[in-house]
Amino acid sequence: MWLRFSIIVLLFYFFAVLQTSFLAHFNIFGITPNFILIFFFLLIFFSALGWENFFYAIIAGFFLDVSSHSYFGVSIILLLILAFSIKKALRILWHRSDKYSVLYFIPLFVAYFIAYNALLGLSLFNWIFIIAIMYNLSFALAGFYICLKINTR
Repeated sequence: MWLRFSIIVLLFYFFAVLQTSFLAHFNIFGITPNFILIFFFLLIFFSALGWENFFYAIIAGFFLDVSSHSYFGVSIILLLILAFSIKKALRILWHRSDKYSVLYFIPLFVAYFIAYNALLGLSLFNWIFIIAIMYNLSFALAGFYICLKINTR
């Protein structure tokens, strides 16, 4: 159990370093993929236990706060709110049909991405933000199918 949490912390650290150093040179219209948010959403989407979400939100929020220009703690609070709201939405959706469906993943990820950026006060619904959604969604879908392969074994 502790090994799993240690690996998750190291992966969040790796993604934070990757997106702030290496991927800053490979941007599209000034937008880089936010691997911390994508990895956090994948963990929330595929986690079975509710108490793990608290840990994931604190770790992901810490790395987002360290690598951003906003006040420290804002991302932690936002991710806690979004994690529990996403888990609630997933519980409602899972009573209806397949547990891990891409039809649930795409709209939830887009809504999550819009909500996170709106709560941070960033400008929404211009063409650059639409590109940011598509850019992050492409990496999130790749992560979704990787996690799906891992969870169905």
